[in-house]
Amino acid sequence: MSPARSLAKSRAKSRAQPYRGGSYRASSHRSRLSVLSLLIASLLVTLLARLAFVQVLDQNKPQQSAGLTHLGTIVVPAVRGEIVDSRGRVLVGNRSTHVLTVDRSTLLAQSDHGAAVLGRLAEVLGTKAADLSREITPCGVQVPAPCWTGQPYQPVPVATDIDTAVVLAVSEHAERFPGVAVTTQTVLDYPGGTLAAHLLGYTGAVSAADQKANPKLVDADTIGRSGLEQSYDAVLRGVDGQSRVELDARGQAVGTAGTVPAQQGSTLVTSIDADVQALAEKSLADQIAASRKKGNAAPSGAVVVMDPHSGRVIAAASYPTYDPSAFVGGISVADYQKLISPSANAPLVGRAIAGQYAPGSTFKLITLSDNLTNGAMTTDGSYPCPGSLNVDGRIKTNFDSESFGGAITPKFALQVSCDTFFYAPAVAEYYADQARIDAKKKPLEQLQAMAKAFGVASYPQVDLPADEQATGTIADRETRLAGWNANKADYCAAAKKGYPNEPNPTTRAYLSLLASENCTDGYRYRAGDNADLAIGQGETTVSPLQLATAYSAMVNGGTLYAPTLGWGVVDGSGKVTRTVQPKVVRKLPVSKQNLAFFGDSLHFEDSHSVSGALAFDGSPIKLMIGGKTGTAEVYGKNDTSWFASWGPVQPGASVGNAKFVVVGMVEQAGLGSSAAAPMVRKVYEGLLGAYGKAVVPGSKPATALPKIAPTVQRSTGAAVAGPSVTTARPPVSTSATAARATVVKPAGAPRSVGAVPSPDVVLTPSTSSARRR
Repeated sequence: MSPARSLAKSRAKSRAQPYRGGSYRASSHRSRLSVLSLLIASLLVTLLARLAFVQVLDQNKPQQSAGLTHLGTIVVPAVRGEIVDSRGRVLVGNRSTHVLTVDRSTLLAQSDHGAAVLGRLAEVLGTKAADLSREITPCGVQVPAPCWTGQPYQPVPVATDIDTAVVLAVSEHAERFPGVAVTTQTVLDYPGGTLAAHLLGYTGAVSAADQKANPKLVDADTIGRSGLEQSYDAVLRGVDGQSRVELDARGQAVGTAGTVPAQQGSTLVTSIDADVQALAEKSLADQIAASRKKGNAAPSGAVVVMDPHSGRVIAAASYPTYDPSAFVGGISVADYQKLISPSANAPLVGRAIAGQYAPGSTFKLITLSDNLTNGAMTTDGSYPCPGSLNVDGRIKTNFDSESFGGAITPKFALQVSCDTFFYAPAVAEYYADQARIDAKKKPLEQLQAMAKAFGVASYPQVDLPADEQATGTIADRETRLAGWNANKADYCAAAKKGYPNEPNPTTRAYLSLLASENCTDGYRYRAGDNADLAIGQGETTVSPLQLATAYSAMVNGGTLYAPTLGWGVVDGSGKVTRTVQPKVVRKLPVSKQNLAFFGDSLHFEDSHSVSGALAFDGSPIKLMIGGKTGTAEVYGKNDTSWFASWGPVQPGASVGNAKFVVVGMVEQAGLGSSAAAPMVRKVYEGLLGAYGKAVVPGSKPATALPKIAPTVQRSTGAAVAGPSVTTARPPVSTSATAARATVVKPAGAPRSVGAVPSPDVVLTPSTSSARRR
């Protein structure tokens, strides 16, 4: 057989015998196909069975028609609770206002999708149709702000507080404005205008961060952003209601399906007396004007009135201020920028509580308490008051280098505010601590410890947000070292570079020398620093509220209270559900006798000029007041004027009989006796009725909560405030805005501004020179 024929025969035989591997693969494919077919058949059977159930067997099957509807929910925001004063008068209430709304669904049904309607509406409102269109468009990934954050089927409010002309233009020509409606909405009302603005605070819309922190919040809610509105937001906000609406297949509302009424928030009763608050604000504004007339900058100031026996704040005035009604419904970007611009001088910062200033000689309450408690002095002893004192090679002087011819008593030293009298014990304390350090022991720092006991360098714990209350500062070895470690690089850089932008050569040289010293020795706490602390200078700062709490502790015999503004919470039925009790922070480590000695030493008399008494000359209440002035020096600025006082106390009676503590401060206004004391005099004359009826009944703080009437329900289910205990409104602050204009949200303006940063007003540390009364 030829080779070719043999090869052909071999190939034929090979084709005749099947390959076992190929047979296996074919069989495997057929098996998989069978399983897949079975699975598809099973799914089809399941689908058909479900379809049959839905179409034939389900007793609640939906109606297959063009009228198919489903339910949607519209949140009905609760009316916010009122904030009232200690006599039940409204500080923050509610009022009804006209709101213009646009139903986007109705506009989209128009042949031009509502373009003509928006054009006519924009003309009436004095805005642009494009802005209105963006305003009513539901927010989404591809839709930037401003846009509508609520439900797509919900009418969108586009203008609040609309005036009568707008109402008539829309309502009398309804055929020209399909989908546009005028509704009534309850909004916050501030009958006193700017009265107590920093205490009351403002509100804003809910943000995503708010909802993350509290999932119960919805976009329609209003939330407290500062002040008492924020601290007591949970009780003021109330409980939202719901309106159930029927929606067609396109998501448009075609009917209603019931409502759940909202529950109005509770009423917050405060310790603020509206009349005293107005008196304090007017006295402050008048003094600012008077100080400026004398050529002083006087950019800011504060007045605090407290009940020393409970820690309740009766009034706390700050200048400059702002109108919280600007935040109702969302503040515009333009208005917000005005509030935070440098030229506005931070009106959102309440100087009375968030400001920090060198206290000057008002700090001598703390210094004398330290000296008497720790044995450096006795109340009947006599100690030097030289015109100047050498401390570590630096000369520290009294005001105008005053000297009183020898040793004087602590009482006289307080009355004439002798600085050198208080330097010596502070310097002695410093060297005693240095000896302890040399012996490997811990320094006592008794003066610092006494300051901390009086509440300096810690939060006063007032019932306001933490970022709206200052801690104050004091210098000691630990804080000095920590500050140097944190700022050494800056000190050394400034020393090397100098201050080329400083035009004054003397100032430039001083700053350069100071930076150089801080670079190499900024960690050292010196004897002069302790001397400065003794008279409320150096790095010592307090807020007016902190000083008021310290002097209140002196008056009441040694109890340091956490100051409070809230007094009670009253629900819709008029029932008191919570009472804010006075909170004791601590008992001072000072005897009642030593505290009374300080107060009695500074009671005003006619026979001599006690610190600050000259400002009360001619007043019929002079002999019922006691007080201590303070004049704090601040580098590069005029002096800060202070006056801390108490009264009324009849001559010869104990300081513990005082009903009020009043602290006044005017920044860059000069001597304490020339600005702060005259300002406080006006407050007392109003409190005690020196020239007429006293602004406070009986010239004493309220001791019981006022009776608050129950709230009532409107037929719609929305709660509104019932009448207060009195129909009288609180006095309007002198800077209140009288008129309310139509508010149309401009394009790009936020619906609300979140919590506004409230930086502490920290003054430049004062120099180490002696200060005066």
